[in-house]
Amino acid sequence: MSTRASADEAFPDEPFPDLEAERAHLRFAHGCRDAMIERLAHVDPQSAADEITAEYVEMTVSEALDSLRSPGAGDFFGRIDTPAPGPAGTHERWYIGRRHIDDGANDPVVVDWRAPISAPFYRATAIDPLDVSFRRRFTLADGDLTAYLDEHLDDPDVARRDGAVATGIPDPVLAEIGAARSGAMREIVATIQAEQDIVIRAPIDQALIVQGGPGTGKTAVALHRAAYLLFEHRRRLARDGVLVVGPNRAFLDYIGNVLPSLGERSVRQCTVLELCVPKVDVTATDEPELARWKGDRARLADLELAALDAIRPPSADVRVPIGARTHVFERDLVASWVDLAKSGVVPINQRRERLRVLAREELRRRCGGDDFWSEAGALKTAVNACWPTQKPVALVDRILPGTRGRRRRWTAADQLLVDEANSLLIGTPFTYGHVVVDEAQDHSAVALRVIGRRTPAGSLTLVGDVAQSTTPAGQERWADVFAHLGATPLAGTVADLTIGYRVPEPILTVANRLLPLTGVDATASRSVRGEGEAPTWRIAAPDEIATQTAGVVREVKHRHRLTGVVAPIDRHTEITAALASLGLVAVDHVHALGHDDVPLFGPEAVKGLEFDGVVVVEPERILDGSPRGARLLYVAMTRAVQELTFVATAPPPLLT
Repeated sequence: MSTRASADEAFPDEPFPDLEAERAHLRFAHGCRDAMIERLAHVDPQSAADEITAEYVEMTVSEALDSLRSPGAGDFFGRIDTPAPGPAGTHERWYIGRRHIDDGANDPVVVDWRAPISAPFYRATAIDPLDVSFRRRFTLADGDLTAYLDEHLDDPDVARRDGAVATGIPDPVLAEIGAARSGAMREIVATIQAEQDIVIRAPIDQALIVQGGPGTGKTAVALHRAAYLLFEHRRRLARDGVLVVGPNRAFLDYIGNVLPSLGERSVRQCTVLELCVPKVDVTATDEPELARWKGDRARLADLELAALDAIRPPSADVRVPIGARTHVFERDLVASWVDLAKSGVVPINQRRERLRVLAREELRRRCGGDDFWSEAGALKTAVNACWPTQKPVALVDRILPGTRGRRRRWTAADQLLVDEANSLLIGTPFTYGHVVVDEAQDHSAVALRVIGRRTPAGSLTLVGDVAQSTTPAGQERWADVFAHLGATPLAGTVADLTIGYRVPEPILTVANRLLPLTGVDATASRSVRGEGEAPTWRIAAPDEIATQTAGVVREVKHRHRLTGVVAPIDRHTEITAALASLGLVAVDHVHALGHDDVPLFGPEAVKGLEFDGVVVVEPERILDGSPRGARLLYVAMTRAVQELTFVATAPPPLLT
């Protein structure tokens, strides 16, 4: 590692000679935080010049107080020394933390991790120190400093070392990465690595896709990017909002505390189905082939064509009596108005207004400039007949196969089409300044269009791994995702995260054997966690699978409190009963777990989650010979942070 111990060689019994001085700075930072709270608490919004300003001041002060009173405010986890203006050899010292703290004279005591000055803390190396001569990483326990690790980036001996060594992962970071999981995702501001920081601070005005294998920190990076953008573009995003789209409710519960812990509480987090309007009652599930058909991009064109086909010119000339005279509006003339109005860009139901305006203007011209529209009942009737007001649910019902009307049983794919129909006919009801999408590879083309419509500026961060694409209408190429997001392909970039931090190398090595079977061009990740145990096996007869699974779970749970089970859905009932016989409780969530709770998921639902111990049941069934089966097993295996055990009737040769 490119570090030099901070202990003075003359005092071998004092490994951290600066510890008391750093603790004094921590106490000073806490005092400054308290003073900031005191100052803000005495701000009187009603002293503002007007009611609108008073409301703004009140909201701003309330948000600042919430931030300063949140856990971690006033703490710092890092320090960098950079050259200072003035005499050679002088340095400025910057302490990096979760919140900005100043001393009352606007001099920073702790700088926010998102501030530009903080970037070198994450990116500097001995090869490229970015003007950082010294970096210190702190270890905190119960709100107090207990240790630190120093890196002297201006040391020429360090700079001449191998580049891979010079950019190694420091021990405190590895310790944090390998710490036991709690069932909720944690923020990673103290352990962000250089390739992650580059993604987090990327420009806002683009569609950015972040591709990364298991454990590369994709989700954490996406959430920290949202927090960074809210910091960097506060005014813009306070007005336009930020949306986070997750794959399911269990996942959203899992990540739910990350942004609040970073001081951002105004972000909406939901699934793509929760975005959709109007709602239909989803009571059915599509077979895979039908789900693929409904999610295909061609359905977007089908919807628009069906909506426009419902708009037709009259079958005959329109006769409009006004006073003693009857005006005849030729069918071809009305048809030209219809075609002109159809070519608009506003929602289709709104385009009818242009047809009405064209008809009214022609009537006025024929009446010598007088407005007789209120008396032109026949023309109004003709316009309404040409261009009926359409409803989203009825439009989707027209293009779908199967039973129509009230007898139709709606599916999730249908709900997405209804939302797209609503946007075509009426307009998108809610939009955002920036949208973050996790597990982006699992969305159909229709779902991606639904999401893309939520950000008119095309400002998105999508994270995922094509090797983990497991839904019937999911994506296998990121170029297709750019094409699906908008009516015209969005401009954007793909950033790769290549270093794994979660999955130990012995487990990742076995999981990577599945990549050639996934049917996509995916690069194998490498893990910084070289130590660990390879997956273990428990062989059982088919009628003993549940009993053996429960026994293995009890063993693994004894070592790792957060132990989860991934099993085929048809095994869940008997596994639940077997766990209950041992005093364990199968649950379908990972947050707020009781002592005896064991999360139990199917392979399709475990994506994005992580457990210290993972028990995968019947991998030979999950690995069914299809690319999707290989991806599902790859996902299941790579949920493990510490230990992976298989319970199988016969282990697949590829994995042993």
